Amino acid sequence: MQEPIFISGSTVCPACQMSGHDGDSCRANQLSDGRILCINCGSYIEPIGASAMAVYQMPFPVKCLTAALMRESELHVPALKLTMAAFGPDGSSTQASAACAQGTEGVILNAGRLAFSHGLSSLEIRFQADELQDLPRAFGQKARELSEDEQQFLHNLRLHSCPKALESAIGKLFSLGFTMRHIDFSGASMRRIALHCGGNIAGTKVPKGIMVEATYRV
Repeated sequence: MQEPIFISGSTVCPACQMSGHDGDSCRANQLSDGRILCINCGSYIEPIGASAMAVYQMPFPVKCLTAALMRESELHVPALKLTMAAFGPDGSSTQASAACAQGTEGVILNAGRLAFSHGLSSLEIRFQADELQDLPRAFGQKARELSEDEQQFLHNLRLHSCPKALESAIGKLFSLGFTMRHIDFSGASMRRIALHCGGNIAGTKVPKGIMVEATYRV
């Protein structure tokens, strides 16, 4: 039997906050299970920990993408939790060195990395800030309907025991313009899905923009 969930206080919605809202448009309820229920967007959201605060310094398209992945419209559908964010702003070697000295791994000049997780599933986002100009207009702010092929792929994920939180996140990525780059279901227990948005480096097949790797264990 599930414990009843009730409102335990007031707070702000981190997803709306990073999407450019402020004041009353960020008002939210703190729930007894630790999640946040936003009054503005109506979503259930996992709070952001201290190790992920760098997300607020990231480029606006990345913040909109993060907000979309954090939001979940149904109470009993689990959402991915943002557990880590690292960013080397402005290409400053001083800032990057300071971040490394503080123990932040994987800092690359003018690049960023975010990690989400839920149970045995994880999702990692990597980007280079100066490669975001080729993203679709209003990226992260408007979602489209999924194609039949995309819906079929999500159905196949369910058949391969993909956790609901990760399936939901991949569906959101499709709706925001991400495309599949690689699928690996050959491992005994690990499943891996790579997605991408932002085109390729001119004259090559090397992707640029935002790269996503989703993994889960079965």
